[in-house]
Amino acid sequence: MGSGKLQISDFQENLHLARFSTAYRIDSFSCGIEEYDTFLTEFAQDYESRMISATHLLVNRSNADIVAYMTLLMASITISEDEKEHAEIGDILFNSIPSMKIGKLAVSLDYRKQYSGIGSLMIQIARGIANDAFSGGVATRFIVIDADIGSNPELVTFYSKNGFKRNERYSNKKNKRTLSMRLDILMD
Repeated sequence: MGSGKLQISDFQENLHLARFSTAYRIDSFSCGIEEYDTFLTEFAQDYESRMISATHLLVNRSNADIVAYMTLLMASITISEDEKEHAEIGDILFNSIPSMKIGKLAVSLDYRKQYSGIGSLMIQIARGIANDAFSGGVATRFIVIDADIGSNPELVTFYSKNGFKRNERYSNKKNKRTLSMRLDILMD
């Protein structure tokens, strides 16, 4: 709390998670990155209706503000034999490992200024959704993200602090805007 910000845990009882709906104040959401704001207002509903991604809103109960949002979709990744051994799945015969991808994760500028830990809370929520998917019959071992380091170079540090590691196989020296990272749901 050295920054003077409140912890998100001080505010959590005022939050609820909801699937995308225009009933919430999506037009007033601003995270400071136009691409992410535009996705929420112009593309999220279409992607939902076509089952491309599911957008989850973290909403302030008291005023219907969107505090943060993330889009989730199913994916798979290929990891090296050494990485498979480290994850204790070296004996798995197939190369593609089931994953859930965070397509977008954005936190409102207003709430980011007031509270610390909102992004980390969203990652914990994503973990819960991945575990629920498994309980419902769909396996996923990793949560993956293409960290938008072109918009925010600090994202590598943020995701690393939340347990993510670089996906070396997906390093693209030509694309310096994103960095592929993964979180092993079982290793923590």
